Amino acid sequence: MLIEFFNQKNNSFKKVNLILASFFFSLMTVCVKKIDNRIPIYELVFFRSLLSLLITSLIINKKNLNPWGKNKPLLILRGILGTIALVCIFYAIKNMPLNISTVIQYTYPIFISIFAGILINEKITKNLIIASITGWLGILIILNPYQLSSLNIELDKFTVLIAFLGSISTALAYITVKKLSSTEDIFIIIKYFPLISVITLSPIVFFNWVTPNINDLIWIIGIGMFTQAGQTFLTIGLKKLPTSEAARINYLQVLFGSLWGILFFNELININFIVGAVLVLLGTIISTSKKLKKI
Repeated sequence: MLIEFFNQKNNSFKKVNLILASFFFSLMTVCVKKIDNRIPIYELVFFRSLLSLLITSLIINKKNLNPWGKNKPLLILRGILGTIALVCIFYAIKNMPLNISTVIQYTYPIFISIFAGILINEKITKNLIIASITGWLGILIILNPYQLSSLNIELDKFTVLIAFLGSISTALAYITVKKLSSTEDIFIIIKYFPLISVITLSPIVFFNWVTPNINDLIWIIGIGMFTQAGQTFLTIGLKKLPTSEAARINYLQVLFGSLWGILFFNELININFIVGAVLVLLGTIISTSKKLKKI
């Protein structure tokens, strides 16, 4: 009984990592939305990545780790996917209500299940079909024009597509992180994300520079610090828990995002939004219940 008690305690402590990751990522979205619209999205991603790269490099140096890791191709792919996802997510946050952009972002567990079937030859099960139908029904309820008009919200189709591209890229990055976590130190995995972002975005930022003011700099630092904390706790959580549990716990960010939207941006939610969000969560639970334990 004593061993079982400590095992349960240890498992609960592992879950705390993912709860903290969701909390810090949600604070990052607040910082993104607070920044003046004159600052381009790619510049925000560059600053966020630069701060994260500096912090992670210092930690790697202190731990005397090989800074380049073992599986370089997969680490580079993780960085590319993360960069695409972050640009799309930041764009969606800036151009959509925070609660809606967060719900769309958290369709990624359903995409993970789909990609597991495509990339690692997992069987497409009845559970996955049910999960996909349930999740997309929730999204349709949330994005229904009548539902949006009742909240005085107008959404551009391009912005919605970008938001879903962010979710798809997140799902692919999620699979690479899980695979890398068995062979790489967590800070090596984290480092490649901002490293690739800084390398790819530097030319764009250099030729299209917009100088942030003091207020913007405060929020930009917040983006870097909160994202670094979120990435650290997320990577630890993915290493310690099955992906299925991780995906469900990470959905807490929808709750945090909706709360911050109400408190800081005067966003409204109604029963349709709640029903849609619950259906997306239900789709996530169904899709991750068995399949992702095999990843």
